[in-house]
Amino acid sequence: MKKKYKYRIPPLHRKIQLYASALFGVPFYRFGEIGNIVYTIGKNILDGVILYTMFSMAETELKVAAILGVMVKYAYPGISLISSNLISGYIDNLEAFKDVGRKVSKLVRIHIGIGVGQSLGALALLLCFPPVFKYFFSGVSFQAPLIVVLYFLHHACDGSAQIVEGRTWFKIIEISIRNGVDEGFSQNFWVIYTLSQNFQLVLGQLFLWSALAVTASYISDLTSVVMNIVVAFGFMCVVISKFILPVAYKLNLCPWE
Repeated sequence: MKKKYKYRIPPLHRKIQLYASALFGVPFYRFGEIGNIVYTIGKNILDGVILYTMFSMAETELKVAAILGVMVKYAYPGISLISSNLISGYIDNLEAFKDVGRKVSKLVRIHIGIGVGQSLGALALLLCFPPVFKYFFSGVSFQAPLIVVLYFLHHACDGSAQIVEGRTWFKIIEISIRNGVDEGFSQNFWVIYTLSQNFQLVLGQLFLWSALAVTASYISDLTSVVMNIVVAFGFMCVVISKFILPVAYKLNLCPWE
């Protein structure tokens, strides 16, 4: 009689060990994951600072807070639909390549486009920050529709880039971990992937609420040195995050063999 294989779910400390081992043991995964963590930190800092202050300005001064809320609810599904359809077709075409190295090279190139998209999204969001918005557009007569357009551009650029990144990053870790040479990582692929997602979720919430707390403390002086440093740090994190893997790949710090 054939013996039934029973999979034992590893305890939390073992899951953390597997995740840390994958970071240290798989250079390709390490640099990509560092980029994801840096993006999570930067994006949540910007959200914590800019969304709070932008919606306050939109409600009290520009009277378009409701429009911004409705736009987010109904525009993002359309962005998601278009982006997911386009990238899914590309991934299907990519599957036809038998040469794994060539496949990885193309995925890394897509990462550059993701970095550009998220950088443009961060720039559009930065322009919605009240001190920046007022500095550049104080003399503009159509400020109300302008901030709606800027916020839409933020969602269009950053949202579509995130959707593309979700598909391509999963493909990268599937190649480097799930189908990699280390059998231990391969057998625990979903454990590593899920722990990574949960870690970024917790980290994002930590920086989001910390940024909100700082903003609430300096709400009367948004041009202070502290706020300038916080916003600049968040913006730079988002801008550099998705270029970490392509640069490491170019410098042969994470060669594909």
